[in-house]
Amino acid sequence: MTEPHAGLAGLIASVRAEAVKLGRDDLAALLPAPPGPRDNLLRPRIVVCGGPGRGKSRLVNSLLGRPGLAPVGSRPTTGGWIEFRYGPDDILTAVLSDPGDPGTPRRVPIGLTELSAYATLAQISAPVLGVDARLDAPVLRDLVLVDTPGLGGPHAAWNADALLFVSDATGPVTEHEIAFLAAATQHIDTIVVAVNKSDTAGHDRALAETRSRLAAHPDLAALPVFGISARLAEQAARPGTPRHVAVRLTELAGTRQLVDLLTYAATASMRRRRATVQAHVTTAVVRELLAHLDRLAAPEDQLDAEIATVTMLLDGGGLLGARFEEARRAATQRFVAHADALGTWHRGAADSGPGDELEMVPPRLTVGLAVAGWSALDQTQDAILDSVRDCLRDDVLIPPAAELSLRLRSPEPPAPRSAAPAGEDGVRARDLLPTLTGLLTGSAMALTVLTGSGAVGADLALAACAGWWGLRGEAGTQHRTRLSTWVEAAVAEAKTAFENELRRRVSAARHYIAEALPRLLEARRERLLRLRADQPDRPTGEESRATLERALDELSRRTAA
Repeated sequence: MTEPHAGLAGLIASVRAEAVKLGRDDLAALLPAPPGPRDNLLRPRIVVCGGPGRGKSRLVNSLLGRPGLAPVGSRPTTGGWIEFRYGPDDILTAVLSDPGDPGTPRRVPIGLTELSAYATLAQISAPVLGVDARLDAPVLRDLVLVDTPGLGGPHAAWNADALLFVSDATGPVTEHEIAFLAAATQHIDTIVVAVNKSDTAGHDRALAETRSRLAAHPDLAALPVFGISARLAEQAARPGTPRHVAVRLTELAGTRQLVDLLTYAATASMRRRRATVQAHVTTAVVRELLAHLDRLAAPEDQLDAEIATVTMLLDGGGLLGARFEEARRAATQRFVAHADALGTWHRGAADSGPGDELEMVPPRLTVGLAVAGWSALDQTQDAILDSVRDCLRDDVLIPPAAELSLRLRSPEPPAPRSAAPAGEDGVRARDLLPTLTGLLTGSAMALTVLTGSGAVGADLALAACAGWWGLRGEAGTQHRTRLSTWVEAAVAEAKTAFENELRRRVSAARHYIAEALPRLLEARRERLLRLRADQPDRPTGEESRATLERALDELSRRTAA
């Protein structure tokens, strides 16, 4: 495996040295730390997804060596995300929505035998976001497995190091599944397709046709496709199965090769992604250092003009409030439009849809509202960060959207930095972005696939749809009427809750910016004044420029690759 960090640490070190030499300790502090021993301990996150009844949960059970652990069934069975991570003891925690604090869910310890009650659609009777399961399972020493609800909600699947997509022998991959996989390639480097139920008649035809259809798609032609049997793998893991029989069943199941490929490819993908994040952040710092050198080389009146510009920005900071409100209104309107469309469709399903599909209406509406809220929160964040970046005129403090996305979705959150003296603008530069994004879209982690805006959106949807399980088990015209009425009430509650929560978050962001922005701009003006009074000699500046331009060329090559 080629090490993506090779040479990057030295490059970052040289940029850091130049930043310090030029008196820009604030920029040096923004540079990523070199890879350390902890980087080698991070386990790649594998999200298992696919349509209902494909055997996802059975496959997860077999990989864990825990037959019957996660709920299985031919219809949508898993009602929430179940994240399996390694732990020396079996410890399960249910993550529940908290209507009083959206985005900060409650965590409730549960027993291993209670998993079905918190993860099975037919048994859920609480607003469950998911279950965090720590198990002593050999496969979890190398990776994290996430079982997903069969009802959809693909957004969280994008926050993965690898995607294991499960189809089965009932037929080849469908056009809808191909569209999903094509979208996934835009977010995830490593995708593997497993055609389940290789021990049933017709599997060979389904496997061959799936490979043929994927090969015909330009974005999917290179995806590896495995034929597997989760049933045989689960049988091999059952207590009492003779070792020689278990070995043979595992070979026939084809899951060992699947795990080996996923572990290798996902680990490589995670390292590449981390290196990409570090390269992007370093590139932004190098460009700011080069702009700093341009200021030093410019005529004195140009520096005076920049000082005047910062002074003007200080005087005009109140204009941000209007842009914040504009972003809030646009996001609210977007959510309301999506919620109304979801309500219309699900009321139609309740009024005249197939009777055997009625029980799926509430959980599907919940998922749809969660994704709509998630998307609208992200839209709000992007618009507000754009307005702050415009005011600061600084792509280092508030990076462009593409780089921001990389930074916010890095495989692991950055380690907290120790606080510096309050008078240093570098401290505020580091604090501004995470604080602002935390206020707007949340910073709590429900599960590693459900963080920030995802957790807030799911919280709001579950709170609005709470009690849907009370509609289970009914039948007839009266049931359809009650279900239709419930859909209308849930959508109305979701719209009100989202508008109130977004108003609260944007108001908190406005207050924070009103306090932080003047200090940031004042610190910048002080730095510019110091520059005018104490400029380094020309040879030092030229030497630094040559070093930084070489670093920028190397970083550009890495980013392009």
